[in-house]
Amino acid sequence: MTRSHRADHRAGRWFESLLTFGEYDGEDELARGRRRVLVGAVWLSLPFIALSSLLKISELAYLVAVAGGLQAAIHLAALFALRIRPKSIGIIFAVVFGYDIVREVLASYLYGGLVPSAATIMWALIAVLGALILFSVRTASIWFLAFAVAIAVSASMQNWAEPRYVLTDVGADLAINLTGATFLAFLVMAYFVRQRDRFQRQSDQLLDNLLPPKIAKRLKAGEAPIADEASAVSVLFADIVNFTPLTRELHARELVRLLNQVFQTIDDLVEARGLEKIKTIGDEYMVAAGVPTADADHALRIAELAIDIRDTLACTRFDGHKLTMRIGISSGPVIAGVIGDARFAYDLWGTTVNTASRLESTGTPGHIHVSQDTHGLLDGRFELVARPPIDVKGLGVLNSYTLVGSLHE
Repeated sequence: MTRSHRADHRAGRWFESLLTFGEYDGEDELARGRRRVLVGAVWLSLPFIALSSLLKISELAYLVAVAGGLQAAIHLAALFALRIRPKSIGIIFAVVFGYDIVREVLASYLYGGLVPSAATIMWALIAVLGALILFSVRTASIWFLAFAVAIAVSASMQNWAEPRYVLTDVGADLAINLTGATFLAFLVMAYFVRQRDRFQRQSDQLLDNLLPPKIAKRLKAGEAPIADEASAVSVLFADIVNFTPLTRELHARELVRLLNQVFQTIDDLVEARGLEKIKTIGDEYMVAAGVPTADADHALRIAELAIDIRDTLACTRFDGHKLTMRIGISSGPVIAGVIGDARFAYDLWGTTVNTASRLESTGTPGHIHVSQDTHGLLDGRFELVARPPIDVKGLGVLNSYTLVGSLHE
């Protein structure tokens, strides 16, 4: 790392430390982002206020300089008040915003109005932007109204206010005021946009983790409701055998760790096969092939996954426990869609889903139980052993098979 890079790194860490003013335990990401924007804006405003006050002293505009000094003192006091009462950020910054507007109205009065003061009132725009970041749009609208009234009052002063001071170069001061105010506004909004983009990326990533990428993209595009009919899908249910006794034997943390290990192992197998995990329910795992993207080999791929799961569990111990699963598979049409407004869930419905679930619950531990429809798609490529017909509530008598393995291994 070069000397300039080290200096930049130190400067970055120093500025980051300044942004920690007002942090507190339990502060959520949105509140943290808003606070950092406002705290950063206050720190950045201090050099401008100090420089402006020094210039006013050199111009013998002492009252304007005093008002600027008081403004700097209020800004600093607000930062340290945040350290003491971080959750009072709304009240603290309301005082800051209020004085910022009053200070610029006072400066306009001392110079005799909007034009003679070189539009110093524009600095009050920062208060409006701060209110927009910290409060609701409705509340920020009140602050904007106050800003508009301040401009109107400043403009009217030319008709009745006797100037206390006179600017020697109104054009230059106007350029400074407009440039400085818009520059600070730009910095505030640029940081705010970066925070917004970061939150958006986190939101998108969370949605992508919850939903299939293809479905998440449709949801983010505004499509609702999302409901699809898929004619050729294979659904697999896998359930841990004798899980209930484990819930009585293990402590909560141990049980969750065990489930996490099992499901993470299956997640890896599902991802390697390019299939779609639908959900977990207790100790049950549901996965599908053929949704949301159609796949002519959906039965083949789900059968290979089932064998992977069976064989992996047969040679793996999870936290010292040897586990087996019942696995049920069925193939056919399903309805797929997204339910929920706040907590989205991609799910499947239909006879195919119900059949796979029933085949799992009536299966043999450590074996793969498949439906007649799945058998028809796998016959000739896998070894399948017929089982006695079973009478399933709501579905009638079903022919089913045990999937032993691939014929081509």
